[in-house]
Amino acid sequence: MLVGLISDVHSNAIALKAVLSKLDKMGVEKILHAGDIVGYNPYPNETVELFKKNRIISILGNHERALNTGDISDFNPYAAAALVWTKKNISPENLQYFLELKNRESISLNNKRIVLIHGSPRDVDEYIYPENASAHFLASAEADVLVLGHTHVQFKKEFSLGTVINPGSVGQPRDENPDAAFAVYDSATGEIKLHRTRYDIEKVIKDMHSAHLPDKLGMRLRLGL
Repeated sequence: MLVGLISDVHSNAIALKAVLSKLDKMGVEKILHAGDIVGYNPYPNETVELFKKNRIISILGNHERALNTGDISDFNPYAAAALVWTKKNISPENLQYFLELKNRESISLNNKRIVLIHGSPRDVDEYIYPENASAHFLASAEADVLVLGHTHVQFKKEFSLGTVINPGSVGQPRDENPDAAFAVYDSATGEIKLHRTRYDIEKVIKDMHSAHLPDKLGMRLRLGL
């Protein structure tokens, strides 16, 4: 079975549609998401509906937790402004969807355990970059494949115990590549491949402007920062 690994869609339905199209053409049968469905971008309702329609298995990211609790004190002004806007514009039904998500999820395929955590096994809000990803996280999470998000930086690190991967951000990459990021896991061979795809960034920025979201967020999309 081919499994799509995605993270940090952040209300970017246009980028998500581009990734879903790629995954469909590849023959992917299941999609796993490592948190942050919403935030930053102007399509929260459409994004949640795409998650429901495509039966994407997701965990909570820090943006969903903030919407659930109402606490945005740890967010920078741009992220906080986008969350306030999201809370005003998301439907009650889609807001309810987040209450059903967990901080951690695990899926077993071909005797291999895939674990989804937004930050790290020791802290759901910890930023794990390639240089500080270690086999210790695999042991701690009891995972053969540990899928992380949060940093918006795509990487894959293989150890004797398994693989730590961040598929990168679908909706707001921060590794100086603006293309939407994702990965595909082959449960038969254990192989994981990293992928990118282009999408209509200027359309998203135009709709951001119409929604009166911070201009800096559009600039970040263009630059992949």
